[in-house]
Amino acid sequence: MSGNESDVVVTSRVRLARNIEGLPYPHKLNDDRALVIAKKVYEAVSRQKPDRGDGEYKDTGYALYRMESISDIDGGVLREKHLISADLLENRKYGAAIINESETVSIMVGEEDHIREQCILQGFALPEAYKRVNAVDDEISRAVKFAYDPKLGYLTSCPTNIGTGMRASAMMFLPGLSITHNLEKCVGAVARLNMTIRGVYGEGSEADGYLYQISNQKTLGVSEQEILASVQASIGHIAEAELQARRQLYQANETELRDRIMRSYGVLTNAYTLDSKEFMDLLAMVKLGAYYDLIKVSDAQRLEKLVSDGQPANILNLSGKKLQEEGRDIFRAAYVAKTLKSIAKRA
Repeated sequence: MSGNESDVVVTSRVRLARNIEGLPYPHKLNDDRALVIAKKVYEAVSRQKPDRGDGEYKDTGYALYRMESISDIDGGVLREKHLISADLLENRKYGAAIINESETVSIMVGEEDHIREQCILQGFALPEAYKRVNAVDDEISRAVKFAYDPKLGYLTSCPTNIGTGMRASAMMFLPGLSITHNLEKCVGAVARLNMTIRGVYGEGSEADGYLYQISNQKTLGVSEQEILASVQASIGHIAEAELQARRQLYQANETELRDRIMRSYGVLTNAYTLDSKEFMDLLAMVKLGAYYDLIKVSDAQRLEKLVSDGQPANILNLSGKKLQEEGRDIFRAAYVAKTLKSIAKRA
């Protein structure tokens, strides 16, 4: 139970908001020009060459998904994987997503801005995520001219994104701070540093499974490097506070905590039916049990992947059937039990 940032930071994301000079913003762009944007962006990124200096970044193949032609389930799967937003799904006629093979880079076309580029990587890897999305941005900028003002920077649909148009964030697993009721102190502290804490699917969403997004609020009057540095520092402080809270939690309530973790493992490996909210709550406790070495996990990545696999659209996709809510919850329980038994056991 030594603990480091990798036990707290699940994923790192850098997102860039861009608009094309001379065109109305997406909510006013209701003609075929919107479709042309997706085509130009897709062609631009498809020309991108791999970074041969990084052995993990070899796939450059991209797939183009038009919102009007994908099913509700497929759209939900992409959203649950954080590759697209709910707002993009609503723009059925003109919305599109361009996603690479490893699903680390996704580009939304026709969301709040004409183009929203993002890179999501596992763990605490903001500099690498920035490097990759910046390369994508450079490639797109050769194909289209971005709306840019010498004083304000990149022009965006929402004033809060003007300037760099950049949001750097991390998905953090914060059960210690949540259970000990110390999260509010962290929220206040990061707010003073122009950071914000949101739920698992961004603004207005719930923090299911003790998962929170921490990102910068300020994009105007600061450089991209300054944003990266401030977000990394904030994440580091929160991670340190979370690890301290986990130590305090274990010392103060070891018996109760052990019991809650073991009961959670027992339910997940034996339940007949399991809704998504209960699933997230119980899996969070199993993940915390793995941190304390109360649960032995042979495949940490597979355990983390269960978070997205267990979501409603992903479960329907995995089942290959058109299930009603009851059937979906039964399938989820069986799928989670089988997966968990293959990768985790009581210490």
